[in-house]
Amino acid sequence: MGFRKNQFRTFYLPLLVVGFLAQAALAQPVLLQIRPHIGDTLRMHLSQSVEMTGTTKHGGRDSTTSMTTSIEVFTRAIAQQWTSGGTLMQAITDSVAMTPASPASLEDLRRRTMQSKRVWVRVSTDGAMEIVDDADPNSELRHIFGEMPAMLAREPVAVGGKWTREMQIPLSGDPGTLGSVRATFRLDSLGKNGDVAYISMHGTMSRINVPGAPPPGAGYATSGVLSGTIQIDRRLGWITDSKSSIIVRSTIGDSARKGAAQGAPMQVRTKITQWIRAMRTR
Repeated sequence: MGFRKNQFRTFYLPLLVVGFLAQAALAQPVLLQIRPHIGDTLRMHLSQSVEMTGTTKHGGRDSTTSMTTSIEVFTRAIAQQWTSGGTLMQAITDSVAMTPASPASLEDLRRRTMQSKRVWVRVSTDGAMEIVDDADPNSELRHIFGEMPAMLAREPVAVGGKWTREMQIPLSGDPGTLGSVRATFRLDSLGKNGDVAYISMHGTMSRINVPGAPPPGAGYATSGVLSGTIQIDRRLGWITDSKSSIIVRSTIGDSARKGAAQGAPMQVRTKITQWIRAMRTR
């Protein structure tokens, strides 16, 4: 009996030590970086939906109009070279699908897909992406990669740590304008012995005027909130899962003609939901 107790202690104590060391390692600050291995091919699947609802009052009653569109894009990104500004990658569009589909939209998507077969993208370690060469300003790859601002902290972060980033994003449904986003990120946890980082995000958004763009009309106001989650495979050096939701509320005043009665403003609600998944091709 004494031998069994001693044997139990012999195994139990090392397990305690290993468990303690593992917890201590996970409590250490980690550097979150986007740095794919040269030669890796990453397959990505973007799903995005935009729901727009406009409500106005007529004769004391609400009149509501809504529209929903969605798009799915399958791409590949091949890490080619490390540079001082980040990793140079070649992005390739494999397929694009839009709902609802019309002959005009399908033809436009086919054109964009063909023109964007191969595009060079520079990805910085903090997550910002920029198109290096793409002749088509409306290409799907530009919408996917060219609008991703820096999200990650530049310094090591411990579990529970937070950081704030300010960024600008285009406002869907409001051409020529940008939204100013202030988002707070939090490293919620580490998984798989610290190889996978789970991050949450919450923020607010407001409309900003772009130099040269027409000023908003009287009674125009825009504000929004956003939330999301990010999953980083630290061994892969890439974001393998990203979900985000942005809800924008706008009030558009009716610009009545001189002498005419002022109409009720329109309340517009736009919800943009995006999900990006990625995996390495073996």
